[in-house]
Amino acid sequence: MKWGSFAGLAGGRAVIVVPFLAIAAFFLFASLGSYALWDDEAVGALTAKAVLRDGDTGAMLDHNIIAYRDGLLVRDGADRSTPPLPTYLKAVSFAGLGVSAWAARLPFALAGFALAMLLAFWSCRMPRPAQVVFLLALIGNVSLWLFCRQARYYGLSVLLSTVVVFLYTRWLADRRDRWLWSITASSALLFATHYLAAVALYACLFADFLIFQRKSVRWTLRELAIVFIPQTLSGLFFLSIWNPFQTAFGGYVQKNGPLDRLTLLWWNLRDLNSAEFLVGPLILMAVYCAIRHRDRLAGRQLCALAVYVVVISALSPQTVFNTNVADIRYLVPVIPLAAAIGAWTLHLLIRRRRLLVATALLVFWTNVLNGGWFFPWGVRSTVLEFVTELLRPPPEPYSAAIQWIRQNVPEKASVVVLPSHMVYPLMFHAPAATYGWQLHGKDPGKFPPLPEIHYAGREWPDYFVAFGPSVSGLANWISNQDQKAHDYQIAAQIPVFWKDLYRPELFWRSFREVRPQEGTLDGIYIFGRTASTPPLKP
Repeated sequence: MKWGSFAGLAGGRAVIVVPFLAIAAFFLFASLGSYALWDDEAVGALTAKAVLRDGDTGAMLDHNIIAYRDGLLVRDGADRSTPPLPTYLKAVSFAGLGVSAWAARLPFALAGFALAMLLAFWSCRMPRPAQVVFLLALIGNVSLWLFCRQARYYGLSVLLSTVVVFLYTRWLADRRDRWLWSITASSALLFATHYLAAVALYACLFADFLIFQRKSVRWTLRELAIVFIPQTLSGLFFLSIWNPFQTAFGGYVQKNGPLDRLTLLWWNLRDLNSAEFLVGPLILMAVYCAIRHRDRLAGRQLCALAVYVVVISALSPQTVFNTNVADIRYLVPVIPLAAAIGAWTLHLLIRRRRLLVATALLVFWTNVLNGGWFFPWGVRSTVLEFVTELLRPPPEPYSAAIQWIRQNVPEKASVVVLPSHMVYPLMFHAPAATYGWQLHGKDPGKFPPLPEIHYAGREWPDYFVAFGPSVSGLANWISNQDQKAHDYQIAAQIPVFWKDLYRPELFWRSFREVRPQEGTLDGIYIFGRTASTPPLKP
């Protein structure tokens, strides 16, 4: 059967593909706008609002600035670090659908559905039992659906990475130029989406060619020119404007030494399993099967997985001194590959169809083989937890704080948010206020002169919004500034758990409501300034 053959689907594969696509649509679009954007989502969405207004990725919005981590991404008053395509897609969505969390997430959920369609029809090349197991593996991979539902580059990067790999396999099959031109266009879009994903993917393609294809495939100069000249020119264009090494963000890559990179490699391998991107024991079994059965396809897949993880670990901007988990968001494009490896391995090991399907449900729809009993959340069916959440989304902290600000804070009144990274969802959803104290020193290379409220500690705000335990540090700091600390009075105490437990990383996510514990600082605390509040000490 040819790939994408609708006649073939009518012959029996539709009964497999259509239910999968229906479930994928539910997982991607149900309750898509129910949560406020969390901090990383909100930073990109705020920049998209600047694009909608000015056409450029500016970091200034009316009376507010977008100065994530003290302007880490900013040069000359604009974001000059982040690859632009996701931001411009959000701006287009805002232009057509209005500014909202739903509109911000929709382009990436659509990319996730396009990915599901590609994988479903591509899987029709598999034997039927292997296809069923592969699609079951995708359905059970909650991480894939969660990342594709975010208003960030994740869904687009995994789609474009998969498209490039598909086109590469088609070119290997018939060597037509149309596949090369399609690879070039898709790769350019991938580079404009996420630089690191593009580099890691091409490292995998190079390794595949060098190890598995070198003796059977000979590139012509024409083919090399089609692939690399347009990509080089487009890449230079994007880097001439959005270049992380011309902002403070570029320094992150240089902070880690060789031992730190080894630490990142271990974290990535560990958290690929704990976040259920893959099933660790099944990958080890795949190595055994590839060797015993001399399975060339399994060998190529395992090689690609290994190369991708190593390259990401070597180039990741993550630092190891302030966390103990991997930034697994950089590894989202390997999820379909890991599902294919796992499905093919079970297909090789288990010949009885009923037993194969039952084993697939256990392996891919629970975290038993991932070692769930060692995790704080224990053994569970993550996919059933996800369905429960979609049907009844639990409350989250940003929406509660946003509602209070909209109802109680006057236009352009100043607000300082602690922890500082939690300011951006409030700025996106309640933009009338002025959000201060994002900068800790004047840097003429980042912003023009700004009002004093934007510099930490130079001017008292009208309100403090403290999420969770940060309220303790805030109270101590105010007390150290002046004896009249009581001139800031508690304006509201919102009984919603303070942490954003709906991020896509499974080790940070709760699918059910978590309530503040009595006697703890687990809520949201808002302080208002009285007329007698004294000036800040110099």
